[in-house]
Amino acid sequence: MNQHTATGPARPWPRWLRSTALAFVPAATLLLAAACGGSSAGTNTFAPDATQPQSLAFAKCMRANGVPSFPDPGGQGTFNNAQVQALTTGPQGDNALHQCRSVLPNAGTGLTVTQIQEIQQQNLRNAVKSAHCMRAHGITNFPDPAGSTQSSGVNWQPVISATQTGGLNLNTPSYEAAYKICGRPIPPFLAPGAVPPPGAGGGS
Repeated sequence: MNQHTATGPARPWPRWLRSTALAFVPAATLLLAAACGGSSAGTNTFAPDATQPQSLAFAKCMRANGVPSFPDPGGQGTFNNAQVQALTTGPQGDNALHQCRSVLPNAGTGLTVTQIQEIQQQNLRNAVKSAHCMRAHGITNFPDPAGSTQSSGVNWQPVISATQTGGLNLNTPSYEAAYKICGRPIPPFLAPGAVPPPGAGGGS
């Protein structure tokens, strides 16, 4: 899927930002379209605002964090969309993005700080609605997630803490039934039967 904004062609979002943004966000529909892919022509629009040194540092970081074939940027500090997306698909590439995105302006999204904050706020609203839905469908001790200024803007630690203290059981038929109705914004580590690792929800 392609998208054009007032500032240029579609840019690939890092998964840390779009992880919960993909869950029905009407207020950010136009922005979310970029999550479906970069320009079909594979143009150099990844991290468009990065300087050459920033882009080079990002490439070195990606190679050091498990993506050894990640290329150096072009002469203007730009990358090829299609190549970047191919190399960052899967757990290893996703982890490398988490480790390296801080060296790029606005984490390589090509969005303004205000746009990122708006998306994070919408993500949190969707996550809270999902928590309310879970409680309305019988999981009365499912807490609201907290907000975060990092990553997607949602911190699921309150829910993780509830599972760790025994107040929330992910292994019941009632939880599974509620999750099927309400669970789209809820991350996989809180899916039925999952075992959330300690601290998994901080700034997810």
